[in-house]
Amino acid sequence: MMNGMLVYAVESSICLTLLWAFHEIALRHDTMHRRNRYFLLGSMLFSLVVPLLNIRVDAPGSMLQSGGLVSFLLPELVVTPSSSAHQSGIFAGILPRLYAGGLIIAAGSVIAGSARLIKLTLAGKRNGRVITFESDSPACFSAFGYIYISSSVSDGDSARMINHEMKHVGFGHHADLLIAGLITIVQWFNPAAYLIRRSLQSVHEYEADSECITGGEDLASYQVLLFAYVFRSPAPLLSNTFSKRSLLKNRIIMMTKKKTGGSASLKMILAIPLALVMLLLFSCKDRSGGQKETDAVIEKAAPAAEEYVAPDEVFMVVKKMPVFQNDTTYDALRKWIGANVKYPEEAAKKGTQGRVFVKFTIDYHGNVTDPEIEKSVDPLLDKAALDVISVCPQWSPGTQGGKPVNVSMTVPIIFALN
Repeated sequence: MMNGMLVYAVESSICLTLLWAFHEIALRHDTMHRRNRYFLLGSMLFSLVVPLLNIRVDAPGSMLQSGGLVSFLLPELVVTPSSSAHQSGIFAGILPRLYAGGLIIAAGSVIAGSARLIKLTLAGKRNGRVITFESDSPACFSAFGYIYISSSVSDGDSARMINHEMKHVGFGHHADLLIAGLITIVQWFNPAAYLIRRSLQSVHEYEADSECITGGEDLASYQVLLFAYVFRSPAPLLSNTFSKRSLLKNRIIMMTKKKTGGSASLKMILAIPLALVMLLLFSCKDRSGGQKETDAVIEKAAPAAEEYVAPDEVFMVVKKMPVFQNDTTYDALRKWIGANVKYPEEAAKKGTQGRVFVKFTIDYHGNVTDPEIEKSVDPLLDKAALDVISVCPQWSPGTQGGKPVNVSMTVPIIFALN
């Protein structure tokens, strides 16, 4: 399960990174803040959903893999002259555990930040959506649809700051940040997840500033107010802060910048081919391995099992992969190879070692067929790897569209001297 989650997170992060890069290159400098906000939101939702889609299409030849982007590589093994073997495949071992650990830490960080805001809400004095809390450091920010302001802010400044934060609440910016928080949990390893959250917070501030100035705020005095509180304002997680140092320069530029013309939205058209490419890579699967849903097929009775003839096509990945001795973790295969492979004595004497990749097919009967060396190290080691795979017992075949099919698999075997 964690392997599948890791693959999903990687594919999702690729989508998010490409779309964020498009925003930075094509849209970031425009003053169309609402359009940019919707693009960033759409990018986050797109990256979450696309890897989960399973769109079946009829593709000629082998243009599409039948199971997605990732080809199937079995966990690698280490074989020593004493014939001991152990699993060392990083994809099947350390990477899923590392991802799970990061996921827990990232989720804990978001939960801890939310808990601090809840504590502040309970301890503060509430007046509608405004919560005043005791603090010697002047601060004002909004989160979860509420405005938090410290008691040390003067009455005159507090009214203007609350008006700014009320724009965030009215636009529903807090909901955007919750989605961004989810993204940073799932993609904790992806720098673009944090960068797109920063870009979204910037757009939020541009939008709120524009509304304040349009609503009657004097531009010069408003900028002075931002400078007055920039060095003292904290930046709680998942919040919009009234004046944040890292965003101040760009906010000032946006306030004085000439409005972008409506024709700038035509740049959004360029994002369509990018989105289609990602759909093709991560969502579209070749229908050829499955049953054709035509009227003839529906009306025709299913053939008996002995009459079924699998297509000659060999798939890389299918909906239900072949398994060895009913073990989907392939630990049983690791143990079987470890018990049956022998380190060639002559190779050990010569000091020969290395990683041999053996490619083979599990046919629709579950038999191991066509073993071949995909990456060679030494003829002696190659032969030892081929010999053990050639006598491998029968598997449970893989299926696509409910039918058994031929599936190609690769196993790396490392011959290592002590």
